[in-house]
Parts: sequence; C-alpha cells; structure tokens
Amino acid sequence: MLHLLRAPQWQAPGHTARLLPATAPGCLLIYLAARADWLDREHLCDFFWPQEAAAQAQRKLRVTLHRVQGLLDDWGCGGQLLRERTRVKLQLATDLQGIDSLTDPLALLALQPAAWLQGYRLPGLSSFWDWSARQARQARSSWARAADRLAADADVDAPTQLRLQAASAALREGSAPATDATATPPGRAAELAWLRRCTPQMALLLAEAGAGKTTVLRAAAPAAPLLICREGQAGVPFAPLLEWLRQASGGLRAQATDPVHPLHPYRLDLARLLPEWAADEALPPLDAHTAKARLLEALARVFDSGGALLLVDDLQWCDAATLEWLAFCAHRGRPLWWAGARPRELPGPTRHQLAQLQQAGRLQSLPLPALPASALADICRRRWPLRTWTPPVLDALAHACAGNPFVLGELVAAGADRAAQFGSPITAPRRVRELVQRRVDSVSDAARAALAAAAVLARPVPPALLRQVAAPADDARFFAGCDEAVQAELLQEDAAGLHCRHDLIRQAVAAGLGLAGRAGLHRRAALALAGRAGAEPLDIAAHWQAAGEPQAALDWLHRGAQQQKDRGHFESARTLWQQVAEQAVDAAQGLRARLALAECDLLDDLHRGRAELEAVHEAATALDDAPARNELQAQALAGLVDNAVFAGDLPRAAGWASPLRALLPRLKPAQRTAPLEVLIELAMREPDLPAAWDCLAQIRRIDPRRASLLSFEGQIHWFGGNVRAARDAFEQLLVTRPDFCRGLTIENDLAVMLHALGDFERAEAMARRSLDSWRGVPHTQTLSLLVLGAVLAHTGRLQEAQLALEEALALARQQGSAGFEAEASVRLARVHLFQGRFDQAEQALSTAQPLLQHSTEPLRVSQFVLLRVLCLSKQGSMQEAAAMDSWVDRLRRMAQRSAHPLVQCRWSRVQAEQAWLAGDQPAARQHMAGALQLARKAGLAEPLLAAEQALS
Repeated sequence: MLHLLRAPQWQAPGHTARLLPATAPGCLLIYLAARADWLDREHLCDFFWPQEAAAQAQRKLRVTLHRVQGLLDDWGCGGQLLRERTRVKLQLATDLQGIDSLTDPLALLALQPAAWLQGYRLPGLSSFWDWSARQARQARSSWARAADRLAADADVDAPTQLRLQAASAALREGSAPATDATATPPGRAAELAWLRRCTPQMALLLAEAGAGKTTVLRAAAPAAPLLICREGQAGVPFAPLLEWLRQASGGLRAQATDPVHPLHPYRLDLARLLPEWAADEALPPLDAHTAKARLLEALARVFDSGGALLLVDDLQWCDAATLEWLAFCAHRGRPLWWAGARPRELPGPTRHQLAQLQQAGRLQSLPLPALPASALADICRRRWPLRTWTPPVLDALAHACAGNPFVLGELVAAGADRAAQFGSPITAPRRVRELVQRRVDSVSDAARAALAAAAVLARPVPPALLRQVAAPADDARFFAGCDEAVQAELLQEDAAGLHCRHDLIRQAVAAGLGLAGRAGLHRRAALALAGRAGAEPLDIAAHWQAAGEPQAALDWLHRGAQQQKDRGHFESARTLWQQVAEQAVDAAQGLRARLALAECDLLDDLHRGRAELEAVHEAATALDDAPARNELQAQALAGLVDNAVFAGDLPRAAGWASPLRALLPRLKPAQRTAPLEVLIELAMREPDLPAAWDCLAQIRRIDPRRASLLSFEGQIHWFGGNVRAARDAFEQLLVTRPDFCRGLTIENDLAVMLHALGDFERAEAMARRSLDSWRGVPHTQTLSLLVLGAVLAHTGRLQEAQLALEEALALARQQGSAGFEAEASVRLARVHLFQGRFDQAEQALSTAQPLLQHSTEPLRVSQFVLLRVLCLSKQGSMQEAAAMDSWVDRLRRMAQRSAHPLVQCRWSRVQAEQAWLAGDQPAARQHMAGALQLARKAGLAEPLLAAEQALS
C-alpha cells in the first residue's frame, strides 16, 4: 500500500516501509495514485510543466514516467502502471481508498492522518502543490466523516467513541492529531510486557516528566479510558473523574436511564457529581453512612461496563477523593487501573496510600528507565523520517536529552539536530529548562545552593570545594543539602566528586541564577580553583570571564596557552596568546604574550621569530617593575638562544647566552626552568656536557616532576656518546608520558637512538609516528624526515630516502634554518653517493659547506667532512682532497674535545681515507680497525658495518 496520509511511503505486506523520494517522479506517482483513473498525457504535461513548449513537456513526461516505472519495478509492482499512446493510469492501493466504507473503528484510527505528505517538499510544480493542498483537505474531511459515523454507532464502546470524536474535532480545527498509540514505543517492549503481567494487581509507572509514562500506558491499553490529573486541581474532589464523565456523558446517561443496566440503580448517586443528570428531580436525603460508599461503587460500575481497565495520568496531582476511589477499586479488584506518576513530586499522603496498597499486595510499581540511544534513534527516524540522522547527530541528541523522549522532541523542534550536524553546542530550550527547574524548586534552599555551585563549576569536584564556591552560612546544613540533591537525582557523586547529574540540570540551574549571583559564584570558583594543584588554567580563566573580570582572566589564559603548547596544540596556544596580547591593559602581560608568540615561531619561521624576540627584549627595558623586567628579558634572551641554536648559529646563541646567565640569579626559581632548558640545548652542542648536566640538576631541584627532565637526560646522554642510555631514557619517557608526544619530540629522538643502534624497523616506525604526531609543525616534521631519510637510506630504499630528505630540505628553507638545511643537504649527498651520482653528491655538499663554515657542532661537521672526503676518494681526486685539509684540521680539533663515538668513528674513517689516498695501506687499515673497535663498543650499527666492509 502507498501511504499518503503521513510521510509518503510504500509498504508491501510483511516488509519494511520505504520512503518515497521527494522528486518530480515521486510527485507524479502520488498524483497518478491518488487520481486512480486514466489521465491524458496532455493534461499531465499542462499540469506539471505549464511553462514548457508542448514537445519539451512531452519529453519530460516520458522521462519522468520512465523513472516512475523504475520505482514501481523496485517495489515489485511495475505492472500497475498502464501506458497508452495518449493516456496513463496507475492502479496502486493507497490509504486514501475505502475510508468512507470502513466499519472497524481501530482500523480507522490506524489510518488517522497526520500532516499531509509530511516532510515532503521540493521547489517548482506549483500546480501539483495547489492540488496537494486541496487533496489534503479532502482526505481530512473524508476521515472526519468516517470518524463521526463510527462514533455515532451504538456498537462502538464509549472510550473509542471519545477517541474518534476528539480526532475528528482536531482534524476540523486543523491541529495535528496524536500519533497512533497502538504501536510499541521504541525501547519500551519490556515495560509493556510487565504491565500486561500485572493483572489482577494495579500497576504504577514511576518516572520524571517527559519520560514517556503516558505513551507506554496508552500503548499497553489504547482503548482504555484515560483519567488526567491536572496540576492545581488537587483540591477539587473527583476532578479527573468529573472531566472524563462529562466527556462521556451522553452514552453513560443513556446507560444509567436503562432500567436493566447495572448502572441504573446508581443514577441518582452519580447525579450528585453530575447535577444535569437529574435537573428536575429531587435527590434522596444524604446519608452520611452510605452515600460515600454508594458513590464510590457507582463510579466503579461506570468503568466496569467499559472494559474494566482505566489509565491514570500524573497521579502526583491526584485529589484525595479520586485517590480514595482508586484505593477502593484496588481492594474491590476492579476496575483494574494503571497509573503513571513523578516519584519526587508525590505528596506525602499519596505516597503513604500507595505504600499501603503495595504492602497489601494490591499494587506493583516499576521505575521507567531512561531510553537507550538505540531507542532514541528509532524515535528520530519514525517521527522525522525525511531528516538526515547520522550517528554523530544521534549520539549528540542522545547525550543532550538524557534518554527523555519529551526533551528529545523539544531539542529537535529547536533545531538541535542541525546544531549537532555542524558541531555546535546543544542548549536546552525554554520548556526543557522550565521542566527541570520544577524539580530543582522541589528541594531545600541548601540543596539548591549546592546545585548552583555545581552548575557554575560544571565538572566533578570534592564536596569541600563545592562548599568553598557556595559559601554557605551553615556547613552542616549545606552538606545535608548535598545529600538531598543526590537523593533527588539532581547531583551525582562518584570517584571524581560531586557534579550535576546531567547537562540539562546544569543548564537549567545556571539559567535560573541572577546575574549578580552567577558572577559571585564564578568569582569564588576562580579563587577556589586557583588554590588547587592540577586545576586547568583555562577553566579558571573562563570563571574570571564569567565573573566580569576579563583582565584577571588574561593571566590564566596565558598559562592555559602554555599548557596547550606543552600538549602540542600549537594553533590553540597561538590564538590564546594573540587574545592576551590584544586585550592586556598591563604592559608586562602584553609583552609576555608577544614573547610567547615569538617563541612559537621557532616551529616554523626562525627569521620572524628572532625579529619579534629582539623587539620584546628591547621593549622590556622600559618597564618600571624590576622583577617583571628581569623575567621578560630573561625569557626573550632564552628565546633568542633557542632560535639561534635551531638556526644552526651557535656563535650567536653563545652571545645571547652570556647576558642570560647573568640574569638567572635575579629570577624566581620557577622562572629559571625555561632559560635553563635552552642553556642545556646550547651546552650539548658546544659541547659542554658538564654544564648541560649542571643545568639539568638545577631544573630537577626546582621542578622535579617536569615532563621534559627525562627528555633532556636522554639528549645529554646522546651528545655525550652514551647511545644506549639515551635510548633507555626515551623508551621510559614514551611509556610514562605518551600524552607528551606532541609536546616533546619523544618519538623522533627515540628513532634517532634506534637508528644509531641498528634497530632500523622500529626506528622507521618511530619516525613515522613522529610525523603523524607533529603533522603541520615544520620544525619537528623536518627533524622526523631527516631521521626517516637516514633510516631508509641505510636499508637500501634510496628513492624513498631521497624524497624524504628533499621534503626536509624544503621545510628547512621555509623555516630559515641553516642548520637544518645543512643537515638535509649532507644526508642527500650520502644518498647520491650510494647511487654513484658523484656530481649530485658534490652539489649537495657544496650547498652545505657555507652553511657549516662557522659551525662548532662536532656531529654535523664530522658528517660533512667524512662524506666530502669519501666523495673525493671515490673519484680519486688528490688535488681536491688536499683542498679539504682545513676542514680535516677542524675535525681533528673537534675530535680532541668530543668523546662522542660517532665523531670518533668518523674521524678514524677520514684518516683511513686519507691514508688510502696516500697509498699507505697499513695506516689505513689501522685507522679503520680503530673505527671498528669504537663502533662495536658503542653499539653503533652504521659505522660498524662500514668499517667491516672496508676491512674485508
């Protein structure tokens, strides 16, 4: 059957419904199916394409009919489309057919129309949409006439008559009718089964507002009468019963006036509630002993005749008289009733009465749990079938609504699905906040104070911190309020501390706070968190912002930016520092942010970074505050040292290091760690390893938990030639601090050690991991590509090695790092040399030579000199080899002051190559044997293999 009274869809018997696509073929199919008769092709052309020329319209009709045929073939009913030369007919069953002749009221209710062609719309086709609006009115009128006809049928029971009358009236008024209550609500099959097992006991569903209690009750017994208890009517005796009786008055009055009907003896008793039943009759004298019992019995007999089951909604608002009657029915055994209630809003007397019924075995209760995400997804697809429901959107809505279907509907109505689709935060609409606020208002002042503090903090905290923020007058009463809020399921306590049970509660409570009260809570939250170790700086900054003190927030934004940088979130850190630099009123604060931004340039543009560091250093001299001046100048000098080290300009780095060392004693201990770290970077390369170890010891005394300690320890071991110890340090760091793999170059440094020790497979894996971790950061990408190129070259994958090193060379030039450019050029020369491309090797080495002219780094100079000598030796160029004497002499002096085994091995190989060129074979073998011994002792795989090959 083709369903058109709601979202258009085709459903074959025993198969899942399939939505009709919102396309021109879909519209033509709907039109043909609804008309269900032969239609001229000319009419169809004029109807759908009135602006087109006749030939063009005919062509479009043929194409569209072909697509309609494809849809029908896919549904398995392709033969239902009949086409002749001049006319077309579609013989397809629809839910529009036969409404007027239906005799089964439940079948009619199952076809109850919602919005015509719900969610189905596309631009153009104005004639079709005009026809569609007329067809919608006709369909509603047909259904309403059929409902009126069946509602007047004496064989239809009173509750069904009421449902038919209400639905008919809703259609005539143009309001959307309720959805079919006979279907099993998503995620509620277990609760429905439980209800049906409760007979002969009464049943009570307990859940907060919007959880779907009424939906479950109506799905379990769609034909049963529904009594609705309303807020504010608890003082009106029999209020829900009176409302229902007046709606059903016509049929009941006829029953009561029938002398043979069981209700007839109680007609005048019911007339005490409904005076219009006996307007001209004198009621019998009121007997206090029997009148109440007769009235209760009379009301019970009303429902005995209607199926012996009724539903009660919102029992927490039930008046005392109706509650007494329900208890009477429970002990009487009929009519059976199922009710829904909000457990936390049940008044004491109602709670007591229900407890007595449970103790007597007359009542069972069941808490209705929150709906799981799968059920919420099912609701979304059923209620809004033409929307796109991706898993991320469904997950976001499931989290935001806390398993509450009413809240889900409100969120979707407010556009939360579109917000989730674009990654925007989901906020609770007004009606949802009001719903939650009712629960908040039901607890004591102390509990509300705890909730307010928890809503402002927005994360789990210990009770003592919550008390600090709430600042109560009475601590004992406050902690009792915390317990009350936990019991009311507004607060939740777990290992992390106390927090709002859900974002809905947090948002509603925060929205209910006044501006002044909210600002005060945020201010106390900022102060309280600032005094706690491990607090997130950005959280504290956010509290100061919310408290209306933006300048106080800037200091914490600065700290948060440093934390983001340490964690490897460089763009986030830059954005925060830019904000501080632009908004700071205090000159020193603004300079700190500018300084941090300049230090970030170490990662991608050394020239720009150096210029800004020098500018900050100069600006800091104008500060009147001596401690702030010293701190900023020291940080600027540290940045300049670091910048020069990574530019490969050690003489300039040493020049900046001298005034930096002079400033250190004037700094607070915590301010010395960053300068000491850059002094380690310089000392390792000079090399002055005792100075590097001394700086590391100072940092360890100041900040023994600093994550970078083990990293610097490994680096000093490497520059000191203890490769195995360096590897072990980085291995330990990778295990203990994997979260710092984008803040420290752990993976890259470990790759260097593994490569040196011959573990090429793991070295390559670590280099590639480092590239992934530092993607988008040129500085560390260059380092990782240099290591990867060296590993690939050693394993014989020379083409891949060349590509990696060429990319490293381009990145080095982009940053303006002469040191990186020299390193990449020398390693490229090595790849060319392995391939016998001596000219290209010479060209790469010629590029590196001026960049290393003033370098004092033994590792870099030794690699260059060795490759240049090897290149000349392979070509047998004695004259050019002599021209290398000055470089060889530089390497000899460096080898005298560097104990690094790589430097010593390279120096021994250079001497061996010179001896071979001079024809002194014994001396050459002696020097190569020395290189072999050094490499074997240090565990260095590459020089060991080279020495073995040379000696063989």
